[in-house]
Amino acid sequence: HPSPFCTRPLMTGTQLSELCPICMDTYFRGKVVKLKLCRHHFHKVCIDEALKHSPLCPVCRIPASREPRGQMPSGSMTIEKVSLSCGGWEKYGSIKIRYSIPSGIQKMYHPNPKAKHGSANRIAYLPDSMEGNQLLKRLKYAFEHGLTFTVGTSVTTGISDSVTWSSIHHKTCLRGGIHGYPDANYFMNCNSALDNLHVPPADRL
Repeated sequence: HPSPFCTRPLMTGTQLSELCPICMDTYFRGKVVKLKLCRHHFHKVCIDEALKHSPLCPVCRIPASREPRGQMPSGSMTIEKVSLSCGGWEKYGSIKIRYSIPSGIQKMYHPNPKAKHGSANRIAYLPDSMEGNQLLKRLKYAFEHGLTFTVGTSVTTGISDSVTWSSIHHKTCLRGGIHGYPDANYFMNCNSALDNLHVPPADRL
């Protein structure tokens, strides 16, 4: 992935005497880097460690990189077209999304590094319409950038070290209930969650 740092973060003598916002030591000590997007300076060792825990600049909270990066464990996303329709979208078939995250060992940026995390197998549905296929592009991007799931405590079971949904809304039933269709606000809510995660719009994917 492209580096979020400028290649030559030149600093004046005055800037070098300022303090790194993370460790509060002067820039005379250690290698200094500058984030490309917001232009804030840090010791490289400090910002490298900070970005393991959050993809945002510690000062201004904008993404440190043009590409968002989540903390999802590795897994797979497969897509299948099916003839059954989603509630309210009877003119269309459906897109069936199958997510599979095997159990594994938590990374340093997870809640309990080096401890095991559970597995997750989830199915979600979209109508096979123009809107559904546009949203699918964004959901693919989110998955490829680790934004779909996270590791934490399951709201359903209360079990810690579980693989859980992140903030992106998914419909896991073709019809009925709060997790099924029809839902007049679903596309708006899902796209809003993707916007908040800095996922590009479908026409740029």
